[in-house]
Amino acid sequence: MPVTVVATAGASNANSYLSVAAADDLANLYLGTLNWATATTDNKGRALIMATRYLDELQYVGSKASTTQALLWPRSDAECGDWSFTSSEIPQPIKQAAFDLAEYLLGDSNVLSGTGAGSSELIPGIPNANLKRARVDVIDVEFNQAGQAEAKNALNVVPHLKQVLGCLCLSGSNSSARSVPVLRS
Repeated sequence: MPVTVVATAGASNANSYLSVAAADDLANLYLGTLNWATATTDNKGRALIMATRYLDELQYVGSKASTTQALLWPRSDAECGDWSFTSSEIPQPIKQAAFDLAEYLLGDSNVLSGTGAGSSELIPGIPNANLKRARVDVIDVEFNQAGQAEAKNALNVVPHLKQVLGCLCLSGSNSSARSVPVLRS
């Protein structure tokens, strides 16, 4: 079944920061977008949706503009440097990052698998390759001696996104610290 991309800023059913048509416009401005140019419209939509999910795992300046919006953007008080955005817009750097990450995902769709965006890992966001044990009741995570592997996120895999997002993004590219919500009954 074809995917439906909803890129309306602040919508409760939004699933992307960029429509396929808007992403096509961006692709026409750049060299090196072969993955995008050769993808089907449906796969472009899927890549934009996944890119948006991965971008929404990061932390940003300001706060969500509305409690009913599905995505992290638009945001209130989203200011940094010379940038200032209204609480009804998705900033161009966010759109650019969504396109860049979607283009990257079209080339390698598994590069970020297991980071929490729909994965079936034991603990989403924690690299399971080195996970030795995880105790649920009191949250006890232990890694094998092989290494304290860094959690994959969009900034680790596509490092230039940190420059694209600039001071809008508070997440560090080498930060592996992630919060795991605990629900008790």
